[in-house]
Amino acid sequence: MSNIYKEKWKNLLGDWHRIHPGVKFGENVRIGEGTVIEDGCVVGNNVMIGHNCVLRPNTIIGNNTKISHFFSSEEGAKIGNNCNLGVYSEFTKDAVMEDWVFYGAGAMTLNAKCILYGRSGDTTLEAPRICYGARIGARVTIMPGVTIGREASIGARSLVTRDVPGQECWVGSPAKFMSMVPEGEYL
Repeated sequence: MSNIYKEKWKNLLGDWHRIHPGVKFGENVRIGEGTVIEDGCVVGNNVMIGHNCVLRPNTIIGNNTKISHFFSSEEGAKIGNNCNLGVYSEFTKDAVMEDWVFYGAGAMTLNAKCILYGRSGDTTLEAPRICYGARIGARVTIMPGVTIGREASIGARSLVTRDVPGQECWVGSPAKFMSMVPEGEYL
């Protein structure tokens, strides 16, 4: 409790965090130990962020969202309201996650079709989009520019290489249509 009289953001977060003073927090935000939140991030109301997470600059997190331990988001990622993000998951630069998305443990998005590390040249980043109510299983990889449709479901360990229409269930590597999501599972 030695930090009780320090600035509000330091007081709220204790000594086990690296939180930029430019971060905007809503009400009732809980943050685990070892978390890093960089400049320009916005965290909504009633958000829980687990231990050892990293939110890169300008990440936006909506209200009532739960982020499990060891999550990382890259610059400009947008995460909606009422989402649940699993342990060890990752969300790439400028990717968009709409409301009520379940994003399983170890799930990840990619945004570059050409890796130029250590080489000259340019690459175009194509951020993925996960639409309202979609469910992404554990260890799913979503490739650059892919859109997961409204209330679609992606099976665990799938590799999603193309757009998935809404209310469809896809599985495999590469992921393929398996069935329609049962009507009783719609939000």
